[in-house]
Amino acid sequence: MKLISAVFPVVPGDPEQNVNAMISVMEENPADLYLFPALAVTGVTCGMQFAYKSFIEASDRALDRLCDYTAEKGVTLVTSADQIGNLYIKKGELGRKNEFELDGRTVVISADGSGEGDLILLPTAMAGYPCLSADVTELCQKISAAKNCLVAVANPGFGEAVSDGVYQGFCGVYRNGRTVDFALQSNPDVILSVYDEANPSEGWESTRRPHADLRIPYYGKNDPKKYLGELFRLQVQALYTRIKSSNMQYVAINVSGGLDSTLALMVAYEAMKLAKLPADHLITLTLPCFGTGKRTYTNAHVLMKEVGATVYEIDIKDAVTQHLISIGHDGKTADVTYENAQARMRTQILFDMANRYNALVVGTGDLSELALGFCTFAGDTLSHYNVNASIPKTLIKDLVNLLSKRYGGALGESLADVAATDISPELKEAQKTEDILGPYLLHDFIIYYYSKHRLERDELFQYMMATFDEYDEETIVKTLDTFFRRFSIARFKRNSAGEGAQILGFQLPYVPTDAVMR
Repeated sequence: MKLISAVFPVVPGDPEQNVNAMISVMEENPADLYLFPALAVTGVTCGMQFAYKSFIEASDRALDRLCDYTAEKGVTLVTSADQIGNLYIKKGELGRKNEFELDGRTVVISADGSGEGDLILLPTAMAGYPCLSADVTELCQKISAAKNCLVAVANPGFGEAVSDGVYQGFCGVYRNGRTVDFALQSNPDVILSVYDEANPSEGWESTRRPHADLRIPYYGKNDPKKYLGELFRLQVQALYTRIKSSNMQYVAINVSGGLDSTLALMVAYEAMKLAKLPADHLITLTLPCFGTGKRTYTNAHVLMKEVGATVYEIDIKDAVTQHLISIGHDGKTADVTYENAQARMRTQILFDMANRYNALVVGTGDLSELALGFCTFAGDTLSHYNVNASIPKTLIKDLVNLLSKRYGGALGESLADVAATDISPELKEAQKTEDILGPYLLHDFIIYYYSKHRLERDELFQYMMATFDEYDEETIVKTLDTFFRRFSIARFKRNSAGEGAQILGFQLPYVPTDAVMR
């Protein structure tokens, strides 16, 4: 018996095209049994289309084609479908049971690996987060060892919509606690994992060691370099998908020389390459104003030049001053109006430039800023798609540092310098964000345990006191006060933020703007 687990670039909402892709996989790769991801016929991210009669009928016709194909070829495939659940199509017959017999073997279909059989097949549909495939591999190895069986998994990836999350495509086959074959979908291509009984492989073991720095819990038991690498790939995949689905040839981004816009620029640079679009279709703007420093200004220009982008520099001091005076401001007092007027003008110019090129506007704001409301409503909260929406500042800094080593040269030097620069919105002179908010390392720790593990303030305080030797009790209490006060009042900003995929495996708790927060 030969088993193939396969993942292909899905087209959500187009059952006919997806079935064509499934048949192509089977035609080009002969086997007895095929495993495809859950909802492979329709795609996972079809939204309310699943409820409409015309879509259901199109899905049924696509399944009928698969029945005809398997009858003609004498093969069997496993997937799942909306309103049906797990299913197998065995030599022309569609079965809805979670267990069937094939060539004297018991085959179990189970998305969580439960059940007893000779083969356990997992057609999954899990939204991606860094090192998801490592978590699944660990689970599948344990199941195959405990049950002395063959285990296979297939999870969707490229093609799925990226409004809410990014699907990380991978497939694997496991036997006796070892990985027989595994593939991760890093490009919009078909990937396969194969088990051939006539030519069995011993496979290999996978080992993971916990990350030692408890102050950055996001890494968990994963190697930070691997975790950050997968995080960056998910960002790139998300933007690539949005570029392709919108059919736009240009993207536009404001580049300040700070951490957030630098990471977003590098994501856009790689997404453009993946989409096979020219580098100069990346429209970059730097818009110096009152607080712009020489260091960030210089880095912004180096970064834009090194990636080959089209560069615009527009000094906005006079325009902002005139605007402030026209609304009755003196144009000098560095208050919130003075600061937000700069951010909103930058956003207006960016969108207007995007109109010139029919470009997709890439957002840069991060998870930490959105949690704390340290962003300008209708300013940097606006974009067509925000690639940093679910990434905290601590990880952004680590990721920019990692990228500096990956790229090297003048680009790498500039990336390293960005990571070493004090964090600042540069809306007035000598601003340092952490002087205003407190350490991002503490805030990002709070975000993780408050959002993912639902710890409350008292529990967070105890945990932080036990974890951070470098901060005293006063600093921790002050940071907790700042977080919860700002988290509450910033709900209107979060609740109206534009699209950006959640790629950490959790998201900030949603609380309606009018509800009381305790």
